[in-house]
Amino acid sequence: MMHKTNQTMSRRNFLRLSSAMAGVAALAACAAPGAAPAAPATGGEAAAPAAADAVVVEAWAHWEQGLQWLEDAMTNYGFFDEHPNISLNKIVAPFAEIHDKMLAAVSSGVGVPDIMRVEQGRAAAFFKGDEVGFADLTDLIGDRLNDLVLGSAVDYWSWQGAIYGIGNEVNACALAVRKAVFDEIGIETPFETWEDLREAGVALKAEKDMSVISFHDLHDGDFQIMLFAAGGLMFDENGEFGGINDLGKEILEYQRSLIHDLEVATIAPVTGDSTWSPPIYWEAFRQGQIATTMGAPWHNGKVGRDDKIGPGQEGEWFLQPLPTGIGAGIPTATHGGTSVSIPKGAQHPEEAWLIIEFTHLTEAVLEDAIQRGITPSYKPVLDHPVLNEPYDYYDGQVIGELYKELAEQMPRIYQSPWAPEFHTAFQNIVLTPVLQDNRSDYDQLFGELEVELQRIKTL
Repeated sequence: MMHKTNQTMSRRNFLRLSSAMAGVAALAACAAPGAAPAAPATGGEAAAPAAADAVVVEAWAHWEQGLQWLEDAMTNYGFFDEHPNISLNKIVAPFAEIHDKMLAAVSSGVGVPDIMRVEQGRAAAFFKGDEVGFADLTDLIGDRLNDLVLGSAVDYWSWQGAIYGIGNEVNACALAVRKAVFDEIGIETPFETWEDLREAGVALKAEKDMSVISFHDLHDGDFQIMLFAAGGLMFDENGEFGGINDLGKEILEYQRSLIHDLEVATIAPVTGDSTWSPPIYWEAFRQGQIATTMGAPWHNGKVGRDDKIGPGQEGEWFLQPLPTGIGAGIPTATHGGTSVSIPKGAQHPEEAWLIIEFTHLTEAVLEDAIQRGITPSYKPVLDHPVLNEPYDYYDGQVIGELYKELAEQMPRIYQSPWAPEFHTAFQNIVLTPVLQDNRSDYDQLFGELEVELQRIKTL
């Protein structure tokens, strides 16, 4: 497939980026000196393009495909035809290592790449201190913000009104349901409300000794998804924790009661440091122990993949909006994602923006959908045939249609400079005691959490 787009940077955008990159020269001056300049060319060499015309944009990420799809999109959709002088140098390292290196580079101004792919859970670290070390992309995106699903595309990488990164995935959360087992016992699906799911769980446990859902006790993703869908906030506009309220209590009590009072749900099976969906998690579904799973497309969009449930349950599953009945009853939420960001101190910020613009704000974003099965956050491509093919594992359901519908209802969220520490505190002080130890003294737990949150902010 080939798609060509004229991506020549306008003078207006150049000036916008130059403004966003204020301070680059000062940061670059802190860097180690580079190689000595080459001697001037003479004779026939003078007629060749100057070496400075060739631009190598360096990009960092924590997984290979996260950079490879950018390069493939640039190849397959015509970027290199328009910009033959630009190439991409892909640097990949393990998750913690690369994010630590990113933070060190931005903080010191030494060894700064041109593009950083920042996972949303690590974005908060870059918002601490007096100055954010990324270029503000707000003006460069401009009116094309209307073309993005903002809750997934920019909110995780935004702070105090500025946008410091773009994510290419619509991480619209939905509920994957093993419809076949509910059909066998005469339970109607989809589930309109969380109460419907609860009642179905009682029948399912009695008839098949099967859990209707699992909730994570060592990861607050399920709580966060339900909080967003209820119209709540994990963090408010000032970065304060947003779950210490009646809405938070209601969600915790729902999860606790299904696990401990009714015994129709189970704690999500995880192991070691992998607290979301390691192989042992999906094995429980293969063994017929759990009938639904909640999450973003990267989690449950295609559970027939070999690294998830895999072969054996084809045609038995389908995907539905999140149930309503708690709070605002929004049928989706956002969960996860990784940005493309331009750090201050980048040597080639203009070319970096050309790459980001091309791969995230044109049809070229489909390359990642083709490779990885994601749903793009760039709304103009959501009707593309590649996103709207029937999925046999979900009995021929066109899940792209559902994700497009959910994208239009995606709630907006806020980031927090203290997000990782707040998540850990909430999990240790509230979530794990409630789900694992059957605690329900929420006021006591919230009081202990509040003390710890205030302590964290003083560090």
